[in-house]
Amino acid sequence: YAVTLDSTTLANGSHNLVAKAYDAANNVGTSSTVAFSVSNTSTATQLIVNGGFESGAVNWTTSSGVITNSSTYAAHGGTWKAWLGGYGSAHTDYAFQPVTIPATATKATLTLWLRVDSSETTTTGVYDTLKVQLRSTANAILATLGSYSNLNKGTSYVQRTFDLTAYKGQTVRVDFEGVEDASLATSFLVDDVSVTSQ
Repeated sequence: YAVTLDSTTLANGSHNLVAKAYDAANNVGTSSTVAFSVSNTSTATQLIVNGGFESGAVNWTTSSGVITNSSTYAAHGGTWKAWLGGYGSAHTDYAFQPVTIPATATKATLTLWLRVDSSETTTTGVYDTLKVQLRSTANAILATLGSYSNLNKGTSYVQRTFDLTAYKGQTVRVDFEGVEDASLATSFLVDDVSVTSQ
């Protein structure tokens, strides 16, 4: 006897296979256990276009000057990044791109690299913020995935990851909004944005 097994219906890892044979009297014979492992690689589809900003503002809608190759701050990868804030005065910057998450997706993930540089010296007060949000195509806020501030300042990029699976079958805007108060600059540097579906 032969039987086929679709390994994609099983989780990656170790499994055991046992064969059982029954006769008319419902007596059963059981084979010895055969161990096997599954290690399938899944193919992820990239939904964001120009996530590294290397093509400038292509596919992104932004406030003036957000996507830049300025040498003041290095990009995470390449030479371009999104730079929100850094004015040291009351100011709001934004950058967004719509994506359609397939209804058939089993998983959808947003990742980005973020660096926060700030002249603020407080260790307790939030004065300047960056919100990572999902918005509808009509600009309604669907979710605030992450909120960062001058308190997150550092000298290197940190990867941030968010699960978007709940939004499969929808077209949503991946939206960054940086808001500064009236004094002391905070720069929010975003690079290598990715939305993948599996």
